[in-house]
Amino acid sequence: MNLMPHSLSRLVAAYPPILWVRLFGETLTSTSSAMIAPFLVLYLSEHIGSSITWTMLIIGLAPFSEILLTLFAGGVTDRFPRKTVMLVSLLMQGLAMLAMAWADTMAAFALLYMLSGAGRSLFIPASRAHLADSITDGQMAGAFALLNTAGSIGAALGPLAGVLIYQYDPALAFLFTAISLLLYAAAVWWKVPHASSATSLESSTAETYAKGSLQTYRPALAIMLLSLPISLFYAQTETNLQLHFKQQIPDYLQALATLVSIKGIMLIILEFWLVKWTQKLPARLLISGSYGCFLIVALGFAFLDSLPALIALQLVWVIGESIGITQLLTFVTRIAPPAMRGRYFAITGTHWDISRTCGPYLGSLLLIHFGGATLFALVAGILLVGGIAMYAYLSRKEKAFPVVQEG
Repeated sequence: MNLMPHSLSRLVAAYPPILWVRLFGETLTSTSSAMIAPFLVLYLSEHIGSSITWTMLIIGLAPFSEILLTLFAGGVTDRFPRKTVMLVSLLMQGLAMLAMAWADTMAAFALLYMLSGAGRSLFIPASRAHLADSITDGQMAGAFALLNTAGSIGAALGPLAGVLIYQYDPALAFLFTAISLLLYAAAVWWKVPHASSATSLESSTAETYAKGSLQTYRPALAIMLLSLPISLFYAQTETNLQLHFKQQIPDYLQALATLVSIKGIMLIILEFWLVKWTQKLPARLLISGSYGCFLIVALGFAFLDSLPALIALQLVWVIGESIGITQLLTFVTRIAPPAMRGRYFAITGTHWDISRTCGPYLGSLLLIHFGGATLFALVAGILLVGGIAMYAYLSRKEKAFPVVQEG
């Protein structure tokens, strides 16, 4: 009878308080954000008024601003206290979302969306670097898996609530997201300590690296480029998949919400344990194997229109996301110099911004002229090439950066 509480208490004790604050905030913000994400394309085209291509261009503005901030201010997360950067970025996102609730023109929405994207580009590398500074190397994969699980809780709950909100008043979703971001900021300010490794010596080292040659950043740039097929796949599922389903599935809104929620539930149940069960396998197998999972899902989206079959695909997607993306983040912590973790996470994470800037617009052109099946079949081909290239690269790098196991 006491096995589960004892196991839970051991899990809580195994990680520092910073992780549990992050879990609270990620659950809160991912739930509110998931109310928006599945229906954002529809909201812009139906409620503010825009063509498909203009809508995709607007959606690409936020990640474009993240790319610019990464290029021109990538060292912010290493030059300033991680906690300060996290607080500023959360406030930026919260205020932008609050204003979006009342934005009624494409120009206003675009500017606010870019501000939100700039805040995200600061928060993600700073929060990941702060976590890497605060826990042991052996705990890293488990910590990232728990954070992804928190996001999955939001992904499971948010879309179902989003359907009701979208039908009643879509602007409320932006208001709820703003409140959740501001609550997250309050929790970080109250409970999160400054990273213990943020010393003046590391700051000096970071400045030295910043003035160094491109050689210093080559591993981060390589991971970023080789990860582009994954983020391209996600960029299409977040945007053009909605339009593809609208053409293929009768009750597409309910289908979208059902698929996203089921995927979230599967991640909640399986992700942490999938990471634990597979952590002794080589990173090259896990990460490149995830490309194969995403390839299968892309082909399924291209040629399947049966809801039960699409639901089955979510399990393949969950396996790929759990074993691949989590291990990729863990690998970045292994190759990044401690004083450059913020930069490394910023650079490697730029592949999401590149794909989300260009992918929706380019995908919409393929969708309009050739159909959704062609679009997702092409994405599957890109994933095949990318998976082979990533396997070859990681095979060379793994010997230089051995795995540290938890426990």
